[in-house]
Amino acid sequence: MKKIIFLCLGLFAVVLLCIYLPTKSTAPQNENLTVSDKYTVREYEGQIAVFSDDSELPVKVFDTSVANLPQCDRELLELGITVETPEELQKLIEDFTG
Repeated sequence: MKKIIFLCLGLFAVVLLCIYLPTKSTAPQNENLTVSDKYTVREYEGQIAVFSDDSELPVKVFDTSVANLPQCDRELLELGITVETPEELQKLIEDFTG
């Protein structure tokens, strides 16, 4: 009987620890991009920026002025270019930033 009580208390303690221990945030930061369902590359304050999902604030802003791009690229960035994978995102960013 004591074994069962100790086992139940131990399991309860593990569950409480899992619930209340701080976890690492998976929200994208300005410096590092993380895995997301999709990314949108568009203009933000005159610069090229990456947005995660449908967020209002960018997860990364590049020091590349949209004004220096060809007209067709500026028009695409006005609409936003959505990609599905980090690999597609990396290629798109390389295309715009050189």
